[in-house]
Amino acid sequence: MRVIAGTAKGRLLEAPKGMSTRPTLAKVKEAVFGMIQFDVPYANVLDLFAGSGALGIEALSRGAKSAVFCDADRQAVTVVKANLKRLGFERNARVFCGDAIAMLSTLAGEQFDIVLLDPPYSSDLASRACAALAEYELLSEDAVIICEHSRDNPPVLSSPCYTAREARKYGDCYITHITYNKERRIL
Repeated sequence: MRVIAGTAKGRLLEAPKGMSTRPTLAKVKEAVFGMIQFDVPYANVLDLFAGSGALGIEALSRGAKSAVFCDADRQAVTVVKANLKRLGFERNARVFCGDAIAMLSTLAGEQFDIVLLDPPYSSDLASRACAALAEYELLSEDAVIICEHSRDNPPVLSSPCYTAREARKYGDCYITHITYNKERRIL
């Protein structure tokens, strides 16, 4: 895996060993950043279910101001930290190990412009993460959520603040682009 663009373009990323993580394919990463390229500079990014951290690191390389990474797998967190250090991004990043949904409550008061979700495809974690992001008011106005998922398990959006575009297919992966509008929130 390599960083595709920005200050770390072409630099290699380490990936966690084993089958517990599924690295995002280069063509999927290119598609994701094609969708959000104008949102990335100076953005505060949240990379949930981070794996190697490739998506959040790509955002930092492309000019994001900061990134928060979270993964439940200790080996993945170790890899994220090593990748950040090797590329010189550690001062712009925080890394958490643990349950991503539970961790969101600890971020209350922060605002993210971009959220990158790549949970296990067979889980309901994307839907739960979207609900928690709205509940804890962690999204800036017009924030973008990019969610990788399987065809049969798209995120269920329970908040009226969300608008989802039709999912795009990339091999076995689907990407749903979600925008957040705080004014649609029901009080």
